[in-house]
This record gives sequence, structure tokens and C-alpha cells, in this order.
Amino acid sequence: MKLFKFTFQAMTTPCEVQIYDNDEIKAANCFEEIKKHTYELEKKYNFFDSKSYLNRIINNRKRNKISIDSQTYEILSLVKEISLKTRGVFDISVGTIKHCYNQNSLKDVNNCLFSLKDKMGIDSWYLKDNKLNFRFRETKLDLGGVIKEYSVDKAVSITKSYGIKSALINFGGDLFAIGCKPDNEPFCIGIKNPEDKENNLLFVNISNQALTTSANYERNKTIENVEFSHIISKEENKDEIISSTIISSSTLESGIFSTTFMINTECEILDNMKVVLIDKKLNLHQNLVD
Repeated sequence: MKLFKFTFQAMTTPCEVQIYDNDEIKAANCFEEIKKHTYELEKKYNFFDSKSYLNRIINNRKRNKISIDSQTYEILSLVKEISLKTRGVFDISVGTIKHCYNQNSLKDVNNCLFSLKDKMGIDSWYLKDNKLNFRFRETKLDLGGVIKEYSVDKAVSITKSYGIKSALINFGGDLFAIGCKPDNEPFCIGIKNPEDKENNLLFVNISNQALTTSANYERNKTIENVEFSHIISKEENKDEIISSTIISSSTLESGIFSTTFMINTECEILDNMKVVLIDKKLNLHQNLVD
């Protein structure tokens, strides 16, 4: 069994597909299909591109009840289902207030947030009769916290459709391990030290599982000496946890919950979900061992 590694750049992050198989052409064709599909998702749901489907059809809508295509309906249905499990802590309607953090002063930021926070939330949008409905004109959706994870899950489906039994899909640390390595060993994944990203605090073994990590050292912004996390939410970030890793059966589910635990550590842990939280003192809070 040979290892074929393929890399590309998408969604502002390096992406790698590792495939164990004896057929190089099959592995290469599988990768090309994954790359094509990932680029299509990136273009379609880009929050920062005014010409993207997300902005043209959804965020710059003329009415608050709109028709959406089947792919978007599937994505939003999955996101709504998982977000409800977080009791609304995870919320893609943060797109409503994202521009507030582009203000130059804290006063302007706070005024912007105050005027819009009641226009977002898990109940600000809903799906009914194959339509996407909004309660408020101002509500905007941002799929930046889910589309990369969704694309990993779709890459897994593509890989399995080629009959490949062993592979690791890794899009910027959001990853899924298909099966085990050819020696029947699970895939060993390092969880970074949030204070020293060049080193790992621990390693975990996964097989037929997804793993994602959210951390507050990524892309933070400072306004008037006040630091704002890149993880935006309606709730105030309690800043208790600096890294959150979730292992589950779905990359999308893991991604939503790893973000959720960065915002609120009191969220319920789902059955068969493994959690590794790292606090400011680099203490580990985990349920890897029952």
C-alpha cells in the first residue's frame, strides 16, 4: 500500500489529502475531485465576496423569505440541527455584526453591536417549505465557521466513493481520518500548545473520526488596546479556555462544538464526543479516558 500526498490552498488555509492505495491514478483523480468541489464551496459561500451566492442571494436579499438551492438548504439544515444542540451558543448569524469590528473606536464598535445584537441569534432565521426565512432585514449569515468543516466531510464522501479505505483529510487542522493506516494503526494527531504553536501538548489517536481545534491565538484584533477574539458571538466570550479540541463522527459537528466551547464551557457534551480543553495555565480538561 502506497502513500500519496496532495496539497492545495483553499479557504485561506493549507489543505492536505493523504491517501493510502496502490492505484496512483485513482488517488490523483480522487484528489482532483476533492479540490474542485472545495474551490466551488469556497467561491459560493465567501462572506467577503460581494458576488458570492451567499451575499447575492442571502445576505443582500430583497425579501425575508427566499428560495435557495438544494445544496444550501442541506448545509443550513445541518448547521441549524447542530447549532440547536449547542443551545444557540454557536450562531452563523454573527455575520450581522461582523462589520462592527471594522470600526476605529471602541465607542463606535459598541454602538454598532448594541444596534444589531437583537437582530441575530439561532431564532433569527429558519427553514420552512424549502425556503429560507429571516425575522429581520438586518440579519446576515456567515458560513466561515462551518463551510471548511463541511467541505472536509464532503471530501470524505468523495474519497469513500473511490473505494479508498485509508486516508487523512486535513484542511488547516480540521480533519477526518478514514479507517486506519495500512499497518492497522490509527492516525496519530498532535494537539498544539496554544502558547507555543511549534510544539504539541499531547497526541490523540483517531480512526473513522473527525477532529477540529479552535483557539484564541488565531487572528485576534485589537482596538484601543482592547483585544477581540476572532471568534465572534452574541454571548460574551468568558475567556476561560484558550484551545478547544473536539473529536466526533462529523467534522462539521466537531467544528461547531470546538467553537462553542471557546465561548461557553457549560455546553453539554454529546454522547461519543471526546473533548480536550486547554485553559490559560495550560491545564488539560478532557474525557479521552473514560
